[in-house]
Amino acid sequence: MQRKFGILLLMIWTVLSVDGFAGDARRNASFTQKSSATQILPSPVPSQAQINSVSDVWLQAANRSMKRAGFQQGLFAIPAGAIAVAPNQPPVQPGNTKGIINALCDVPLYVLGCGFSANAAVITCDTNGDGIPELQIPLKDVRVVNGNLIHAIIPALSPQLPGTAFPLACCGDTASLTLIKHVGAGDDNIFGEYTLKATCPIELGMRAPVILSAVASSGDCAIGHNLQLPGSCFILPDGKPNVTSVFAVEKGNPGNVIDVTRFVILSDHLIDAYFEFGATSAGKTFLIYASGPNGTSRNMTSLPPGAPVGCPAGNEQGIEVTFTCTSVAPPPVDPAPGSFAIISSCRVERDAAGVFSLIISGRHFKEGATVTIGGVTPKKLKIKNADPNEPGSFLTIVARGRVCNGLPGAIIITNPNELPSLAVQCNVSCSQ
Repeated sequence: MQRKFGILLLMIWTVLSVDGFAGDARRNASFTQKSSATQILPSPVPSQAQINSVSDVWLQAANRSMKRAGFQQGLFAIPAGAIAVAPNQPPVQPGNTKGIINALCDVPLYVLGCGFSANAAVITCDTNGDGIPELQIPLKDVRVVNGNLIHAIIPALSPQLPGTAFPLACCGDTASLTLIKHVGAGDDNIFGEYTLKATCPIELGMRAPVILSAVASSGDCAIGHNLQLPGSCFILPDGKPNVTSVFAVEKGNPGNVIDVTRFVILSDHLIDAYFEFGATSAGKTFLIYASGPNGTSRNMTSLPPGAPVGCPAGNEQGIEVTFTCTSVAPPPVDPAPGSFAIISSCRVERDAAGVFSLIISGRHFKEGATVTIGGVTPKKLKIKNADPNEPGSFLTIVARGRVCNGLPGAIIITNPNELPSLAVQCNVSCSQ
């Protein structure tokens, strides 16, 4: 009876707290709406008076957005002040989180109106376009500033992706933001262990194409070159292309732009592009870009204004994607078609004994091939599924032993007497 009475008191306290916090938020922010709303205010951590004075443009924009949408939910997120993105990517506007998927490095957030003192938060992204978010992105530095204000940061994914807070498998659209408070049992807690959660949709925007590297990276430009461009978000969830053009810009001379002769999107993670730079380009280095309806791939030689301190230039990995036209033609080094393994997908499996395996699919896998996963060499490899279209080649490699140590991470396969494959990021883990 005493425990039931305690639970009843907890429920009454929660309802009164939510209503009280929401009312305070509306009064302090001069924000008119029918229900309490989560709002994200400019960083750094301000006093309440500073919040009221500097956040008007963001709160007014949020208010207009809510009125247009007839917004009636408990949580609502907008950017934490100005969010820096790479050139030729959609800017993040006040009153809307659309576009933060392209934000440079850490993304700080302030959240109002949660109704309880959250001590954890997570964003969950829909990676396959089925409308069900499944990839969790934990936030850091979740803390209560005051009764109405919670601070959190979507952290950059160092060391593998130091330039972005979002895994490459997350191409944007609508995700969910969940605030969490877990209270353990103890002498000072008569209600027992419990967890409070509050969830709202958060629109990330659609990600611009991501190019990780270019293979080959140099050559005699008197002849044409086929470049393999691994990356992510080349195809939208509805199957339409997120890349409509591929081009090269001379480094240090942005007026010299060379459009691709032709290109093919081989998968969501790989583009094949044929360039004809011309003999007059000898000695020049070109930055490689892909562009589409959601902006141009990141490939910065310098940071834009407002970029977080310490954020790297280049792409999401902090690397410039380039092709250099050699001054004198070197010996041929470009791989002929089919002279290196092609990786198309990966997945983790766990057998009845609890042993994890990484299943790598693709083509042109050869007996005696070596594999690294995030720089880690598996203990055992099994090659299977002979390719009926290429005698002596296989379509599947099963890796066991130490695979979890390298995940998520880049997979590289090297066939005997051949060049290494393109590094393909495998964004799975043994905890999923």
